[in-house]
Amino acid sequence: MGNGVKCMNESLIKHHLEKYKRDILMQIQHNTLLKYAGMPVIDEERLFFTLLPMLNGEQWDDSNNQATIAVSLIFAALAAHDLVKEQNATTKEQQLQVLAGDYYSGKYYQLLAKGKQLELIQIFSAGVSSITEHKTKFYDHLAYPFEDLIQSIQLIESKPIEQFMEYFSYHEYIFIMKEALLLIALRRELHAFENREETFYIRNSFLLQTKIDLLREEIETVENNLVREVRYSTILKENVKHAILERVTEQAIKSS
Repeated sequence: MGNGVKCMNESLIKHHLEKYKRDILMQIQHNTLLKYAGMPVIDEERLFFTLLPMLNGEQWDDSNNQATIAVSLIFAALAAHDLVKEQNATTKEQQLQVLAGDYYSGKYYQLLAKGKQLELIQIFSAGVSSITEHKTKFYDHLAYPFEDLIQSIQLIESKPIEQFMEYFSYHEYIFIMKEALLLIALRRELHAFENREETFYIRNSFLLQTKIDLLREEIETVENNLVREVRYSTILKENVKHAILERVTEQAIKSS
């Protein structure tokens, strides 16, 4: 274990999350875009799992901080472009969403270039291309095997964080991060579908619509594997284990 920050309690974890959210928003202040496009989407669960090594006491420095902000900007850019793709860019507000997504992308490039992390720019760019490729499975309406769709959802939800962890050699955290974000995404989709609310993956996949029972089984399997992996982990501190399981449990409560 590195000699970075020591394991921390939940209130300190929330403090770190709020600090990083403020740092991210400071990178993208733009009055016109914020007025019409609204605040960017900063997914707190993704941010938590990006910060997981630091929260568990691993060595962490300015290059990690910059890369963490870059990861959130990448997801914000993807979310902005997805919103336009769903609604079609016809109004001024929607056209500004396109510009917002481009702006967030430019900011993450700028941030990493300023820190001379040029290799990471190339890595993230390849990851964004991979996400775009896998998202086409939910737009082209072709028949894909169930497992292929699940793997694509996991990649879409977590690829830049996986690349971040690989780049900084936090390999031992990748499995838990990917399974947790997959579980959260599947629960969110199923909960919305069952309550006749807006979904993305299910709505754009006839197979998922007809395999809801199989989706429930997949959620149960992922949850059981994840809980077992977290509880018996030899690298995670006890309160970090609790923080992970609490977030997964919170999602489960919301879906119940």
